Amino acid sequence: MISAILKFNKANWLKAILIILTWVMGVAYLVHTFGPGLGTAALDVALHTFLLILAYFFLENIFRYYTPQDRQFLIFLSFPLVVSIMIFYLGKYSIELIFLHQQSYLEFVKEIQFVRLFVIFLMVLGYALLLLFHSKLETQLKIRERAEQIDRLVKEAELFQLRQQLQPHFLFNSLNSISSLVKRKPDEAREMVLQLSEFLRKTIRKENQKWISVLEEIEYLQLFIGIEKVRFGHRLEVEYQIAEECKSLRLPQLLVQPLMENAVKHGLYGVLGDVLIKVRFECQDEYLFISISNPFDSMAGQASGESFGQQAIRRRLFLLFGRNDLFKTQSHKEEFKVELKIPQNYDQSYYH
Repeated sequence: MISAILKFNKANWLKAILIILTWVMGVAYLVHTFGPGLGTAALDVALHTFLLILAYFFLENIFRYYTPQDRQFLIFLSFPLVVSIMIFYLGKYSIELIFLHQQSYLEFVKEIQFVRLFVIFLMVLGYALLLLFHSKLETQLKIRERAEQIDRLVKEAELFQLRQQLQPHFLFNSLNSISSLVKRKPDEAREMVLQLSEFLRKTIRKENQKWISVLEEIEYLQLFIGIEKVRFGHRLEVEYQIAEECKSLRLPQLLVQPLMENAVKHGLYGVLGDVLIKVRFECQDEYLFISISNPFDSMAGQASGESFGQQAIRRRLFLLFGRNDLFKTQSHKEEFKVELKIPQNYDQSYYH
C-alpha cells in the first residue's frame, strides 16, 4: 500500500504530502503541549514519521513474500515488535545527535521513551494487521476468481461439445438423404450436395462469432430449408413472421437451426400432403421471442419425449443464462410448437 505511492500521479502525490504534513503538524502540536517548543516537536515528529514510513515499506516487502498462517501468531507478532524496536533506537540516537545541546528536551524524551516505544509498536502492529487482512482478502478474491474461471471454462467446454455434437448430427442426416437420392435422382442429390457445402461454408466462416443478428440466423435457416426442399420438394413450405424491430436483435449462433431440423423431421413424419412450418420472431420486453410450429399427428406413432436437438438447446440455454424457463414445448392435437426466449440484457461477449 505504501509502495503504491510510487505509482501515484502528480495530483495524488500532492494529496499524500498534504496528509503527511497535516499529521506532522497535528502530532507536533500535541507534543508541544507537554513543554517542548513547536519547532522542536515538529522536527521530532517529522523524523519519526519518516522512520514509520520506512518501516511500513519494509513490512510490505516482508508480507509480499511471506504471510503468517492462522497458527503462527507469535511469528506474526515478532515482525512489528522487531521493527518497532529498530525505529525506536534509530529515532533515539538521531534525536540525541540533532538535539545534542538541548538537555531539557533530551530529559523529556527519556521520560517518555517507554510511552514512545509503545505508541510506535501499536502503529506498526496496526499496519501489520492491515497488511495481513489485505493479504487474506486478496487470497480469497484470487480463489474466487480461480473458481469462477474454472466454472466458466467447464461451461465453455460443455457448450462447445454441444455445438460439435449438433453439427455432425445435422450432417449425418443430410448425407443419409443424399445417399437415398443418388441412384433415384442423381441431379437432386448433386444439388443437395452443393446446398450442403454452401451451408457448411457459411457456418465455418462465422464460427468465431458468438452472437449474430436475427437476419443472419434466418439466412442460416433459409440455407437449411433449401437443402431439405431438394429432398421433399413442394411438400415443405416455411413461413417467416419477423417483427421489424426484432431484425437487429441478437442471439447465439445456430440456436434455431436444430429446432427447425426437428420440425422438418417430425412435421413430415406420418403427415400426408403439404407441410407448413411457421417461424415467428418478435420482441417481448427485454426478450427476443422465437416460436417454431409444425403439423403434428398424435396417431402417427412419433417418438415421445424431447429429441437430441431439443435437449441440446435446453442445456445450452441453461449454461448461458442459468435458467430453465427459456425453452418450452407445446403439443396440441394437430400442432407441435417450440418457444424460445433470448434475454437481450446479457453479456454477448460470453462464449456460447
